[in-house]
Amino acid sequence: MEKLDWLVAVDLWETDSSIFWKRPGANPAQIKTEVFLLPAAASFEKEGSVSNSGRWAQWRYKAQNPPGVAKSDLDMLDLIYRELKSLYQKEGGKFADPILKLVWNYTEPGEHEASPHLVAKEINGYDYKTKKQMMTFMDLKDDGSTACGDWIYNGSYTEKGNMMARRGPKDASNKIGMFPEWSWCWPVNRRIIYNRAAVNRKGEPWDKKRWVVKWTGSAWKGDVVDGGPKFGPDAKNPFIMNAEGVGKLFSKDLADGPFPEHYEPMETLVANLFSSQKLNPAVQIHDTLVGDFNDAARYPYIATSYRVVEHWQAGAMTRNLPWLAELVPDMFCEISPSLAKAKGVKNGDKVRIFNSRGTISAYALVTERVQPLKVQGRMVEMVGMIWHFGHGCGVSGDSCNQLTPSIGDANTGIPEFKAFLVDIRKEA
Repeated sequence: MEKLDWLVAVDLWETDSSIFWKRPGANPAQIKTEVFLLPAAASFEKEGSVSNSGRWAQWRYKAQNPPGVAKSDLDMLDLIYRELKSLYQKEGGKFADPILKLVWNYTEPGEHEASPHLVAKEINGYDYKTKKQMMTFMDLKDDGSTACGDWIYNGSYTEKGNMMARRGPKDASNKIGMFPEWSWCWPVNRRIIYNRAAVNRKGEPWDKKRWVVKWTGSAWKGDVVDGGPKFGPDAKNPFIMNAEGVGKLFSKDLADGPFPEHYEPMETLVANLFSSQKLNPAVQIHDTLVGDFNDAARYPYIATSYRVVEHWQAGAMTRNLPWLAELVPDMFCEISPSLAKAKGVKNGDKVRIFNSRGTISAYALVTERVQPLKVQGRMVEMVGMIWHFGHGCGVSGDSCNQLTPSIGDANTGIPEFKAFLVDIRKEA
């Protein structure tokens, strides 16, 4: 970040990232990055949709206006684009067509702010000539006659209205608690993905009492069937997104082989019981301290990170709220009574947790919740840490991510932050 020309952050408060130049040990005079912090609206200060892990897209309404000059993300993007287009029109610039010819009209007649409804309609998709909203992604074409922001949300905002805003309490005909008229589920309001696998080749449910879909002889009942309502159960295989149309035991797309194998984390104290290959050879290593991996003699304890209920949102949200900061005011770690005794640490003592990457300070919480485990004939102690702290916000503290390795999963790149090695000692 110190090498950037400029950095734009959009948030409710200053974050650890947006004020990286204020962190302990940094010299702002030697940092050339210019930082812009744009004050954002909170979720209840703007209208729009939210999609959850169950694939429900639900519409939220604005409860109040944001404070001061804070704006919603949509308003910010709209203003930036309009200014950018104006500059291109006045001064020109390279590769101007994507800016000057972009279809960008999200403001209702007589209004001065962009409308999330117009954005949602464009994401849903429409017929370019009639301007009517598309009902299903099966009707989208690649000849320029239709437009769609994201095919999986096609059907979420139709000519019938905003499907995401629905709050209908009626259940589906299968009566298993699907409630298809409550919000909208992508794609095509299908509540259970791959639901064709819930029936046999005759369309008869495997579970007659808790059926998801079933074939009546001429139509499907229950959930929106996967694979097209026009086709009977014998016309298609159930897994339509797989080339074979059936479920897979092996995948040709994994970087570390067709069948996932168990490997130990890059930093570990124990051998891999499943294979002679201890570590995944295909992991993405971004850490500069490769030579210090698995130095159990110097760092004999397994560390892991987690968060507490009071820190269930981002650090900038929770550490700036006085009532949450009062509940969890300081960085702390959890250790077992046996490890505390070995290190001469009492509950509430300040401790240092460290490895080759750095050292952090925390208060010790000595608790029976953490217990040593006997693994492969040896007792293994663990140091548990909350990861929510940093140098910014209303309350601050050391971040446990100063100690975590930069190791990415072989297929997803998800970092291996949940298992690494440390040592711990009482602060003098």
